[in-house]
Amino acid sequence: MPIIYEPKGRAREYSFLAVNIYTGCGHSCSYCYAKKMAERYGRDFSNVAVRANLMSQLGRDVAKYAGTDKRVLLCFMCDAYQPIDNELEITRDVIKLLRLNNIPFQVLTKGGMRAARDFDLYGPNDAFATTMTFLADSDSLKYEPGAALPADRIHAIQLAKERGIETWVSLEPVIEPEQSLDIIERTHTYVDLYKIGKLNHIKNDTNWTRFALQALDLCIEYGKPYYIKDDLAKYLDGIEFTNTDTRKIKSRQPSGIS
Repeated sequence: MPIIYEPKGRAREYSFLAVNIYTGCGHSCSYCYAKKMAERYGRDFSNVAVRANLMSQLGRDVAKYAGTDKRVLLCFMCDAYQPIDNELEITRDVIKLLRLNNIPFQVLTKGGMRAARDFDLYGPNDAFATTMTFLADSDSLKYEPGAALPADRIHAIQLAKERGIETWVSLEPVIEPEQSLDIIERTHTYVDLYKIGKLNHIKNDTNWTRFALQALDLCIEYGKPYYIKDDLAKYLDGIEFTNTDTRKIKSRQPSGIS
């Protein structure tokens, strides 16, 4: 079974290619779709393990994608920098293999400064991203108790930007709209792109049109590129906006590991 795969559905809006390094996740996010699906089929999502045959199969997959302009996302169905990776450092091995085969990557994590360990491996075609849901620690601890706290995630993306790494923030799920808007206010000086979605799979009374317009206004005010995901874009019917798509690199830069 291939390790590098082509995401479908909503996930494809984030990346054309992806790798899932682990089965399960230690972040225990209550809103996690992968967790809900695992529980639906009787699997314990908190039981975390490295995917079977990860490195050997990845070693075969990279030959197919060497030189691609499509960034490989780490990860959709787990987190590359969940706590166990501090011990195993498997994510570092995956990134090294991608870099050695001239395959651009993008990391999307709630691991915060756990990810900073590998910033030395990023090249000019790669990107670092973090999912931001809250600014209040109390909310983060309630909904995503195993993930890095908001300030820690902000620190990581700020450090990435200081090191010249392309950065973006995923504002999804949007549980407290005002906090999501405040995240743009707080982080816009070191975030290159905002990918903005909504809350799915959970009923709520948010005025999504109002939220989408406010998020757009902030991005425009600060001159920040954005990508409005389809689930939110439908609330902007008749309103013009311009998405920025970074799933592919624009022009290849030398990317060998020095």
